[in-house]
Amino acid sequence: MLLAAGHSGWNEGIMRKLATAVAAAFAALSAHAALACEDKIESAEQSQQKPAVAEKTKKQTKQQQKAKKTDASDKTAVARADKG
Repeated sequence: MLLAAGHSGWNEGIMRKLATAVAAAFAALSAHAALACEDKIESAEQSQQKPAVAEKTKKQTKQQQKAKKTDASDKTAVARADKG
């Protein structure tokens, strides 16, 4: 069954939405992987520091992670809004 010429725009819209969703998912996974790598690096560095310095660094790291997660979730929310 062949589709009418008018349906090509509809298909293109669906493909754009799909591409946007895939890009958003990839960005979220990449951000998560980057955070995991940073956590490993910082935990290795903290084990070499004095306990008080390590505690302060740990608190700063948690604040940075919260900010990054918020940013990543905002990007995902924007992508979802674009899909709708």
